[in-house]
Amino acid sequence: MNVLIASLNTAVERLLIVEKQRPGTVHRLLDDKTLAGGKGVNVARVLRKLNAEWPSPLLVGFLGGATGRLCEALLEQEGLAGSWVSISGETRICEVIVEQNDPLKASVYNARGPEISSAELHDLHARLIARLPTAAALICTGSLPDGVSESEYAEWIALARQHHVLSLLDSHGAALLAAAQATPDIIKINKDELHQVSEGRSAELISEWQERGVSAVIITDGVRPTLAQTPDGCFEVLSPDVKTLSSVGSGDAHCAGLIASLLTVPQAGWARHLAFAAACGAANAASITAGLAPHLSLHALAQQSTVRPLSRMQFGERL
Repeated sequence: MNVLIASLNTAVERLLIVEKQRPGTVHRLLDDKTLAGGKGVNVARVLRKLNAEWPSPLLVGFLGGATGRLCEALLEQEGLAGSWVSISGETRICEVIVEQNDPLKASVYNARGPEISSAELHDLHARLIARLPTAAALICTGSLPDGVSESEYAEWIALARQHHVLSLLDSHGAALLAAAQATPDIIKINKDELHQVSEGRSAELISEWQERGVSAVIITDGVRPTLAQTPDGCFEVLSPDVKTLSSVGSGDAHCAGLIASLLTVPQAGWARHLAFAAACGAANAASITAGLAPHLSLHALAQQSTVRPLSRMQFGERL
């Protein structure tokens, strides 16, 4: 049984570490790494490292060209499995530049990605239909490449609901709004993206989602507290304090931790699930690459997370 993870715009990621970014000058890199990237890959990387007893991640998406072959080799090195549609276009290359002296000023340069043909998209759907009925969960995250409709994730989530598969949506803009109408079990969104789509009515939009059947809405806000409206009530979550090396991918690690907790200890309650998700996000921030810092204990980090109950009024005031 797998956790299926959308990886429709997978990337080769170049991580460049500099002392300080100085536009218009030549930089001498302190370090550089080449990794498989994209939000779905970041989620899979964390799920893969958490525990062998938990359902393994399976990426579903597109790879193409020389960069696609490199990406697949990088994924294999990490033991990350995928069901990949071979496309005529080239898998994109993205860059992340991290300042050693101020990691919170990381710059991310995301390429647009290849254009997907109708035949390639049809192949993807066939793979999804074959895998989804036996999946433990579905995570829809990451950008959509050209040629893929903004309603794509809505189709995935509707199919997951048809097969009673737990679904989590982490998207933005029109794709988020369309997929929310298909009623995922969980919507995870950062605060800026929520404000962009809600047009000043965040509380009302969240209420509309939950009236449709969304079980939980989780709003992250960088280093600031996370807000969550769940079946167990509303919460504010303060993440444990760690030395940040790079915050890139922390939201993806949060998603992975949340799904892992929900699947393995469903009876534990949402306060526990949120604390573990916060621990995974913090462990990612303490790693220079997307993933979990190996020197930190997730159990200890979860205990250091603070989960405070909120009234609905307090929740709305903090949005």
